[in-house]
Amino acid sequence: MLRRLHLFHRWAGILLCAFFATWFFSGLFMMYVEFPSLTRPERLASAAELTFSHARLSPCRAACPLPAGDFAVHGTPTGNEPLLIADPTAPAKIDSVRLAQILGRPAYVATSGAAQPVVVFADTGEKLGRVTVAQAERIARTFAPEYDPRFLATVQSDQWVVSSALNAHRPLHVFALDDAAATELYVSSSTGEVVRDSTRLERALNYFAAVTHWIYPHVLRQFPDAWAWVVDIAAAAGCVLAISGLWVGVLRARRQGLKSKSSPLKSPHQRLLRWHYVTGGAFGLVTLTWVFSGWMSMNPGKLNPPRTPSAAQSAVFAGHAFALRDFNALPVLPPGTVEAELLHYDGQPLYLVTARDGAATLVSSGARAEFHPPTTEALIARAPALLPGAPLIEVRILTTYDNYYYTRHPERGTMPLPAVRVRFGDADATWFHFDPATGRILNKSTATNRLFRHLYNGLHSFDWWWLWSRRPLWDITVIFFSLGGLSLSLLGVVLGVRRLCHEFRKPAQRSIVGNAPDAQSNKAIAIP
Repeated sequence: MLRRLHLFHRWAGILLCAFFATWFFSGLFMMYVEFPSLTRPERLASAAELTFSHARLSPCRAACPLPAGDFAVHGTPTGNEPLLIADPTAPAKIDSVRLAQILGRPAYVATSGAAQPVVVFADTGEKLGRVTVAQAERIARTFAPEYDPRFLATVQSDQWVVSSALNAHRPLHVFALDDAAATELYVSSSTGEVVRDSTRLERALNYFAAVTHWIYPHVLRQFPDAWAWVVDIAAAAGCVLAISGLWVGVLRARRQGLKSKSSPLKSPHQRLLRWHYVTGGAFGLVTLTWVFSGWMSMNPGKLNPPRTPSAAQSAVFAGHAFALRDFNALPVLPPGTVEAELLHYDGQPLYLVTARDGAATLVSSGARAEFHPPTTEALIARAPALLPGAPLIEVRILTTYDNYYYTRHPERGTMPLPAVRVRFGDADATWFHFDPATGRILNKSTATNRLFRHLYNGLHSFDWWWLWSRRPLWDITVIFFSLGGLSLSLLGVVLGVRRLCHEFRKPAQRSIVGNAPDAQSNKAIAIP
């Protein structure tokens, strides 16, 4: 029984070391290979200009009559599921509306809760319904007019669209552009928009990057709960292995210490063992922190609270909750607008419009020509209402990124500068960041959120802003520790396999020795 446990322990150690090796190896690819996505600059570059000159219906007239029954489908990677609606005929609670140009027509895209969005055309009030393959082909051709898209399949999910971020658009129609990069486009069946693209190189390299690093094969990842369990178990077991390895190293060093250079190493196994202890001492701790921080990315036990502000907090700057009824005039958009969404500031119904170059501005909804835009001073004056009763202890205008407000891709415009940070002296040490250009809260964080930021992003990606902003110093540091961890893991696999083979040979050796005739007995028999 003891021997079986011994063998199980060695097998488990070998498998986990192999896991570690693949994580370190794929981590090197992750530094420079992103998972396929349609980035904001790519989307804006190919988006059709919004032309609402033929619109006949305001956002309210088009979307206010939508019943709750229209928002009754929730997408998942394995299939669309019906949502339980108490009264399908009751008016839907619309959470947001944006403007779009779909099939060459002005349209409103309305969302409600976790349901897939509903598209209503602004010229007739007609609902789009489920997008057909023929319609999706027209959309793909408009997105990439220089190519002739070729239909490949309609998929609920595949390796490159398995993320829950695309649940609103499932199933998706896939088209090949047959260009030199072997680009494939994914068209939403709910909104008729291109929501993802991928190239041959992205797909090939990601098998060595995200698919391996995130344990992301489609056969597993399409089941989110099962995938989360696998990652949690692997990461937890990896932490135990790393801690036990460090502890064994400490105990062995106390008992024996590493042999001095004058003491010859008699076998290759001893030399490998020496290197394993050396790499373990040098990279064992960072191996542990990387596995632990990867586990923290899964937010085990939901210890890291959400960073989104409450509805009441969002209403401090907006003036009140989102009210579609306030948008009862036809949109009047500046030329060159390719995206627009409805929002409120200080009770005013406004459009946040985006040009092809990513520049975003606020314009009146059309109900009134004049409006007062947000200002930094006005937002700061309202900030105490975000947490009534808690002291506001600091206000800071950020013109550069730091450890708690940053992005790896500033060019995408998702984390604008300047931004305003306000700090409160409440029990949770709450911070808010908001955008003075739009009057929107960008995020909030508590002391727990900021601790998790270091436990995950900091320890896992080394993206402390001081280091990240000094590339290639960041690259050199991460590559150095990744190669060290890879060496440690590979040595663990080799030593584990050798030790296991030795364990299996022991019974055979004992059997041979036990069955051999005794030398003295043979001698006695030979004498007449």
